[in-house]
Amino acid sequence: MSDAPTSEADMAAYKAAQRTRNLYIGGALLVFVILVFALSIARLSEGMKHYKANHISMSNVSAASTGAGAGGQ
Repeated sequence: MSDAPTSEADMAAYKAAQRTRNLYIGGALLVFVILVFALSIARLSEGMKHYKANHISMSNVSAASTGAGAGGQ
């Protein structure tokens, strides 16, 4: 019991169905890759916001404690 097509018409229908199926799978894979990329960029940009906020606040604390930020004294 083979699922392989036997006639030319069956082969053409099989190839058309296979092509359609492959296009849907490829489209779904492309959507998945774009989604993962977009989520990665969003997470990285959120992390950069936190890094900048923490880095700037720590720089201000360091400058205030050493007196470097008070008019150069």
